[in-house]
Amino acid sequence: MAEFWMELQPVDSYRVKANGVLSEKDRKILTFLYQPLMGAECLALYDTLVTEVEENRLWSESHSHTQLLNLLGISLPNLFQARLKLEGLGLLRSFVQTVGESRHYIYEIAAPLSPEQFFSDGLLNIYLYSKIGNAQYQRLRRFFSDTPMSEDGFDEVTRSFQDVFETFTGSELPVTTAENGEPVGRAQSRGVTLDDKAFDFAVMIQSLSPTMLSRNAVTEEVRACILKLHAIYAIEELDMVHYLYRSVQADGTLDLDYLRKIVRDGYQMQHNRLPELKAKTTAPPETTTKQELQEGASDTEALAYYLENVTPYQLMVDISDGAVPAETDLKVIDEVMAQQNLPIPVMNVLIEYVLLRLDGKISKNYMMTIAAHWKRKKVQTAKEAMEMAWAEHEKYKKLQEEGTQKAPSNYRNNNRKFNQTGRKEILPDWFDKEEVKPVEKAMTTREKSSLDKQVEEMKKRLKEGR
Repeated sequence: MAEFWMELQPVDSYRVKANGVLSEKDRKILTFLYQPLMGAECLALYDTLVTEVEENRLWSESHSHTQLLNLLGISLPNLFQARLKLEGLGLLRSFVQTVGESRHYIYEIAAPLSPEQFFSDGLLNIYLYSKIGNAQYQRLRRFFSDTPMSEDGFDEVTRSFQDVFETFTGSELPVTTAENGEPVGRAQSRGVTLDDKAFDFAVMIQSLSPTMLSRNAVTEEVRACILKLHAIYAIEELDMVHYLYRSVQADGTLDLDYLRKIVRDGYQMQHNRLPELKAKTTAPPETTTKQELQEGASDTEALAYYLENVTPYQLMVDISDGAVPAETDLKVIDEVMAQQNLPIPVMNVLIEYVLLRLDGKISKNYMMTIAAHWKRKKVQTAKEAMEMAWAEHEKYKKLQEEGTQKAPSNYRNNNRKFNQTGRKEILPDWFDKEEVKPVEKAMTTREKSSLDKQVEEMKKRLKEGR
């Protein structure tokens, strides 16, 4: 699975599309049947997207994801994970259009499955049962069920349309086609979609014995059932063959209800529990890291590679020795990224540089000013950003040394930029506008120590295969 920052940024715009109107019953289904599987954040995201579509309309206005983050009060990684869960459960379809450096999304809302479809799904209902237990599961079945009344002894006396209304005999008027859109109907449900990439039907079919089970018995309905059982219980192809043999009926067809039961019982006996629905964790990028970070690689190259591939959140965690970053710091980083739209590697260098310059502190105005400067310079890679930071830092140190030799200690204040000769100091834009005073001690030792530490940690993780 791709890193969230490669697919989504706060500045990316989106519009919401509804394929119909949701009913009050749909909302109850989402709350009681889907929420235990996906969590409250996903339900909040779904409700927010639905609410953004005006009543009896099919499209919302265009907004940036920053507004969505502010409405929900969650971080960008959590928003991305919530979106993925909605997609996986068949409640959301996402489309993207990339124009230059800008991305524009369309989120299409789908209705949940009906109670009848959900409880006979063979996938979602199993995970729900595992999550909430038998007692609560049966209570929900009763909540969405009703006992049908018998119609025995009753004769139907319903009249047809022709029995009630007279045939139209007036002048025929042409029916005009509406030019302001299509009538809005009920939202359609999609359900969970599964592919067969992880299950090789060819291997399973070839392993079947014609005397035990005809290959014609493996219908589309059977294939769909097998995919769901594989998704839930991770049943391999050869093991599935044995379960199919046990499910064959006298007429040569398969009893799918019995197949589901024996697979579930086998899993429960082996693991002493039912399966749980878990989202996949984000995998690290698969590149030639070990070749690039071998012993011969320089520390600068290793750090540049690390900053090219780490996320800003993980960078903050690594710098803090595993501690969770402060919400205020994350909010500043999100705002800078949203307003300046810097590439992630450049943002990582900026975070590292500001933390080093300000002795582990984050200053919004200071960071924003540097970000704007780098944006104007069109810095695109971590290496370019590192070179820019080092060059500007050397200029600043040189000017500091000259100022110490030629000027009194109090010759600069927040409102004056002139020395004793009246000459205006020539300072880089973003050094001149800082609100938080940088650390006065020489930075080379600190920067080298931090660089060495991060490089060693990176090499250690790569050698361990992480």
